Amino acid sequence: MKILITGGKSAGTLKLLKAFEGHEVVLADYGDTPAFGSAAYTFISLGEANDAIAHNLMNTCLDHGVDCLLPLHEFEVSQVSKSLVLFEEFNITVLLPALLDLPKFFYPQQDVDSKCPWAIFVKGDLKYPLDADEKQRELGREHDLNGVFYLPQELDKPTAILFTIK
Repeated sequence: MKILITGGKSAGTLKLLKAFEGHEVVLADYGDTPAFGSAAYTFISLGEANDAIAHNLMNTCLDHGVDCLLPLHEFEVSQVSKSLVLFEEFNITVLLPALLDLPKFFYPQQDVDSKCPWAIFVKGDLKYPLDADEKQRELGREHDLNGVFYLPQELDKPTAILFTIK
């Protein structure tokens, strides 16, 4: 699988790379981007951020033969979530909740402890971490989670908070 992950200049994004070992990863970000890559990923620029975020990401995915998109910038989330059907028509999996489910999981990141454990779900199936407990797996199935989520442990009822960057 070839996956495009936005927010590539962020340390938060780089910590997700270990979850995608064995996949071809394209990191992308807006504005100036590093002109280097590594064995783990390549890096591309998305140009300047504008009002056509979903359109720009769709074109970038098609230009680079991407199968899966993981938009991490907060400003991308609702725009891309509104366009999920379009991405699916081009066989591009988007790792985000459906637009109607966003309010359940999308919180301002200043309210989230960045040391909180996180997990990757694809259509309710836990993909990372491999050593997750059954409670985390059930949370993904129960809510049909899709994307990267923080999983706070201190709460009485298990919950998931969408992983985004400012």
